[in-house]
Order: sequence, then structure tokens, then C-alpha cells
Amino acid sequence: MLKPDGPDRFRVDFAELRRESAWKRLFGRGPVVVDAYALAQAVISALQSCPFRSATGAPQVWNEYRIFLSREDHDRLRPVESTLHRDLMPMLYEELVRLNAVTVGSLTIRLLVDDTDDVPVGSAILHVRHSPETEAAVGKGEITVRLDRAAASPSAAPTLAPLPGLPTLIPNSMPPVEYTERIDQPVAILRVNGKNIPLEPGISYVAGRGFPDAPAGHIALPGAGAKINRRQMSLRMTEDMVEIGREPGGSNPVMVAGNPLAPGQVLTTRLPVDVVLSGELRLDIVSPGGPDPVTLSPC
Repeated sequence: MLKPDGPDRFRVDFAELRRESAWKRLFGRGPVVVDAYALAQAVISALQSCPFRSATGAPQVWNEYRIFLSREDHDRLRPVESTLHRDLMPMLYEELVRLNAVTVGSLTIRLLVDDTDDVPVGSAILHVRHSPETEAAVGKGEITVRLDRAAASPSAAPTLAPLPGLPTLIPNSMPPVEYTERIDQPVAILRVNGKNIPLEPGISYVAGRGFPDAPAGHIALPGAGAKINRRQMSLRMTEDMVEIGREPGGSNPVMVAGNPLAPGQVLTTRLPVDVVLSGELRLDIVSPGGPDPVTLSPC
């Protein structure tokens, strides 16, 4: 749970954020684990509580989040530092899309050690702010995850072209191995109900109706109604090809370019392609800057 603790500052109790009672912590579940999921829930709660609006009325959320952890919690995160971006990115990006939120700069999460011993294990102090310029310097031992909004300069490594009103995704890893990996573009764009959702190569996605506590890699489709399953369609991009599958079991219909899929069936096709879920929700999967699908599947 987030509790305001001064201007632009919150105290985070990760146990309450996960809805675990003190009785469970004492007798059932053991110590609270601060992991990528817990961090994402804290940042998402802060995103949702931001009161700012842009001139158009869209939520203008804070873009810098400094999370001060106990030394013990910070040290436990260090071995999984390289996976934090992979785990945090889908959840935070989906929330930005769901809120139709805008930022003034790169969405950055900084994990820092509290040297004052004011932060117990299993909790944190979260500082938030609007920051047009992201600080380039990284503190010793700091872990940083960044969803970058601005394109890099021509002399820099390739960068992901920004989508209107949404941040670009640039994974960073911090010391002891310091590097910045930049992706030229998302390999594909999933368009649904006027929203653009980037798809990265090699990542297995599951798409369907949004639900609480959805796992990383789940795409909550905007406008999905009751006929859309939580896990109805699988997606995996490989260069200019896309693997589209209908989830096994009792998932509702999935039609790819007019071809219905059987439960558990996977179809590989080139872009662009249109998909219809449950006969009512149309999706287009296209290359960035490429044409829309020619095939018109009936809804």
C-alpha cells in the first residue's frame, strides 16, 4: 500500500500492496519478497494516483521514480538486475496504454539503497517527480530501468521510434556491467481500437481481456468485452513473420486473415495481417510505417 509521506513522496508496504495480512506474513507466507512484480505494483499505484492532467485532459503521470530500499532488499535484486527491464516493461507499458497517459520525459525507475536505516525490509520510500531531462549519471550500485520517450541523436546507437504520446522502450543495465541496448524499431505494431501496442521480436505474448494481477507478457486489449477470453491469442514476432495461435482449451474463436484457428493451432504469416477475436474485436498487426492489411475479415 502507498501512503503519502510528504510532497511527491510515498511510503510503500509491499506486504499490503500484495494484500497479505500480518497473520499470513507471521504464520503462513514468511518474509515479504521484493521482486519485479512488487516493484511494478508500487509504480503502477503511483501512476494511478498522479493528479496531473495535460492540456488535452490526458493523465500526465510522473516519469521519474526513485525507490529507496533496505540494503537487504536491494542486494536480493542485484542478481536479477538483467531481467528487471524484461519483467517490468510489459506491465508498465500496458498501464500507460490503459490510462492513455503522457509523460514529459523518459519513464525511469531508480532503485537505491537507503543509508539512513529508515526503511525496514519489505518496504520502501518512493520519490516521484516530473523530469523533462533524465540524469545521465548513475550512482554507484544503482539499478535503473528506463522506458525512454525521446529518440537518440544520429550519432548514438539506434533507438526505437517513439509512438505518439507514449514512451519508447530502451533497456538499460547498470554496473558492474554497464551497457545500453537500443532497438531501432519495434518489429511490429498491434493496432486495436485506435491504440498502438509495440511488439518486440522473440518475446512470447498472450493477448486477451485485461484482468488484475496479469502476468508479464500479457497484452490487455483495449475495448475487449465479455466475449474475449483473458488468454485467447498467443503472439510471437520473428522479423517480418508473426506466429499467431489460439489458446488451447475453451478459448473463444480466433480468425486470422479470414482463416479460423482450431484450439491450440498456430499459424505463421507475413505482415500485415488482420485478426478477429470472438467475431467482434478486430486487430491489425503491421510493420512500423507499413501498410494496413488488405484482407477484411467480417466482424
